[in-house]
Amino acid sequence: MAHAQAHITRGAAEAADRTAALADVLAVLDPAALPRATFERTMDLVVDHLGVALHGLDLPWSRIIAEFGTEEGGRPDATVYGRGRLPARTAALVNGTMAHGIELDDTHDQSCSHPGAVVIPAALAVAEMTGASGRDLIAAIVAGYEAQTRAGAALTGDLMSRGFHPTALSGVFGAATAAGRLLGLTSAQLQSAWGLGVSMASGVMQFTQDPLGTMVKRLHAGIPAHNGVLAAMLAGRGFRGPRGALDGQAGFVHVFSPHPEDWRLTQHLGTEFAVDRISIKFYACCRMFHALVDAIRESRDEAGWSADDVIDMTTAGPRIMSDGHMEYRPRSVMSAQYSLPYTVSAAVMLDPRDPRSFNAETMARADVLALADRVSAGVSAELETYFPAKYPGGFTARLKDGRTIEKTLLDSFGTPEKPVDRAGITGKFRALTDGIVQPARADAILDATFALGTAADVRGLCALLGEGVAQR
Repeated sequence: MAHAQAHITRGAAEAADRTAALADVLAVLDPAALPRATFERTMDLVVDHLGVALHGLDLPWSRIIAEFGTEEGGRPDATVYGRGRLPARTAALVNGTMAHGIELDDTHDQSCSHPGAVVIPAALAVAEMTGASGRDLIAAIVAGYEAQTRAGAALTGDLMSRGFHPTALSGVFGAATAAGRLLGLTSAQLQSAWGLGVSMASGVMQFTQDPLGTMVKRLHAGIPAHNGVLAAMLAGRGFRGPRGALDGQAGFVHVFSPHPEDWRLTQHLGTEFAVDRISIKFYACCRMFHALVDAIRESRDEAGWSADDVIDMTTAGPRIMSDGHMEYRPRSVMSAQYSLPYTVSAAVMLDPRDPRSFNAETMARADVLALADRVSAGVSAELETYFPAKYPGGFTARLKDGRTIEKTLLDSFGTPEKPVDRAGITGKFRALTDGIVQPARADAILDATFALGTAADVRGLCALLGEGVAQR
């Protein structure tokens, strides 16, 4: 029995090597050692996150979760965007839910997750609570993106087809890492936080099956943001979680993937950073559709066709682009954003950059639905090979004048292969906050965010994000 116990203990320690190696690097990540481009890009991502979250201030799910947090109350440690102050973990819950509320938050392709909506709310809340500097906030965000995307990328690409939602699963590690950095956790304590967080990792795709029960998708960023802060706080108090949380025998990647690629947990660790490989979303719909939307919009401009010309359209992409996405009569905002036929119609007839293209009024338009009815989905074996490193998409349209139009793109605008610069991200921020945030306050938020590198603390930025930010 003693020999067997020794074997189990040794095996557990060996399995935990990648977990420990990742924690060793992230716990001491020095903001001064970050490449300048990585540091600057992180500030861009904060701007992108804030624009998306502020746009959703008064959406139903945002109001419900904010009212819940306010009624719960507690120590006013951190700012809730557009509202008052609440405990840090509650602020992370509310702000994360808002940031994931309009399908425009950033994504990491290999992990199929949305790190910004999870990591940044957790980091900002704890940075405000602790009085951290802007540079410390940046380092915490970079570390959080590393943990979330590496954990998510170690799972295989069939995760969603098996019913799991990646952001809800891997997000807790990103939030716990960002919060842990700002709370001064050691590597051992950070591993404990992950050990606690792995028991909080959960999120399923049933919202794609019920067009009326989709609000839970918004919580899939708020919950891991909240749980990550909680895990880090408990670990900092000495509450111990198991080692090997990520790659142990019963750890994250082995529980959630039948064929984990756990080498991704530490590949190029410390030399390549996830924030440099983030995709910025410009269309308020499922990320799987973005290359397809670009292909439609580019072809429409190049070949001069419109909805009136279309006999029918067939899409092409990896199987995941159509599986669970063929709702022809969306009954909620989320189901419209996740509907492939509706999104194709929106790309042809509307402006998919505008979240209003997916609202309740627009999704009921007879002309938009009529075109959606002429859309069918195809699966391309060739395009399947690119996923999840890329999210390719294309289409074939038969037109009434006898033409057949085809176009396929491997990458959409905003991906690392077709990057958007700071001016583009700032333009997105201004477009999303126009009419919602007072113009002078919007300018001040941008200035404060881009000054994080020299800010003694983040409380000035947080004050700009609180009550009075919105034009009500």
